[in-house]
Amino acid sequence: MINLFETYYIHNKGYKEFKDINIAYVLRGFPIHSVAFIISEVKWLKENGYNIFVFTNISYKSVDLDFDVKTERYNDTLELESLLIKYNIDLMHTHFVYPTCTKFTYPIAEKLKIPFTVFAHAYDIFVNENDRNNQIDEISKSKYCKGIFTLSRFHKNFLIERGVKEEKIIITKQASDYEITSIKEKDNKIKKVIAISRFVEKKGLDVLIDAAKLLEDKEYEFSIYGFGDLKKDLENQIEELGCTNIAIKGELPHNEVKNILCESDLLISPCKVAKNGDMDGFPTIIFESMAVGLPILTTTVSSIPEIIKDRVNGFITEPNNPKKIAEKIVEISEIPNDELYQIRLKAQEDVKNISSVEKTMNCYINLIK
Repeated sequence: MINLFETYYIHNKGYKEFKDINIAYVLRGFPIHSVAFIISEVKWLKENGYNIFVFTNISYKSVDLDFDVKTERYNDTLELESLLIKYNIDLMHTHFVYPTCTKFTYPIAEKLKIPFTVFAHAYDIFVNENDRNNQIDEISKSKYCKGIFTLSRFHKNFLIERGVKEEKIIITKQASDYEITSIKEKDNKIKKVIAISRFVEKKGLDVLIDAAKLLEDKEYEFSIYGFGDLKKDLENQIEELGCTNIAIKGELPHNEVKNILCESDLLISPCKVAKNGDMDGFPTIIFESMAVGLPILTTTVSSIPEIIKDRVNGFITEPNNPKKIAEKIVEISEIPNDELYQIRLKAQEDVKNISSVEKTMNCYINLIK
């Protein structure tokens, strides 16, 4: 594995202190609410004195940043090359293998001899077409690839099966930004049930709607928050079923998510494997819910069972099965409040030990030093 200082010496005939190196986040889009962990990473680097630049293929205005970072847009490989040279970049980091690393970071690293790292998440490796085209085995063999970050043992094994050398893979969680909220034992039973996600197939919101229909004779109130291409399909499904206990509430600003979580009784993340092979890596909303002590019901997709243990720090059932989800909701409702309180406390304890911006960034910095 290349030593960063040696690489810098080759290019610039001299040495820099580590915090003086110029790091570029080469991204498809920035800033994006749905991948807030990238914003958290960039903010951490800025606040900790690193020279960080963001080069993005698509610029978004939907997120107001509470920090300043130099951001430049590129349209093609030549424009990105020019930016890397202009800002004297010593190291690149990219989130999502395909398309950004495959089409931009990797070939440019080979051409300009710049070390890079990449974070493999979900759609970039799981979607069948991306799995065929992302060249992850070839990327991992590049002498400029310092490491491939990913989320779990499930992901690691998936990458190894595609020819990635085990020693190149580093497991860490996404840089989730949250505060642990003091909780008390609740007197009320489960009533307000929520889901917060993008409206895409792998999130399994259609399954949740079917499950809600099975529970119409109970006193549950289901609310779905989010955005995405499937919004109209989900609204039509609710209308066709004549389902009166579930509603789509629309997108939540990021600063309102915590309040909604704290006001609710149960979060459901009904993940499933989409027809094109896509599936969640690990939904960030689960970490956010654990932090505020909101009970979680999710499914055995991807890396989720590595974190969520049934009736230990949350609840888990099989994917794509409305009946099982409905039965699990009823089961959770019948758990004594003192037992449910211990599960909520365990979730808070676990999330502190598993996921944070600090942990993720220290893992990154320790690799590239």
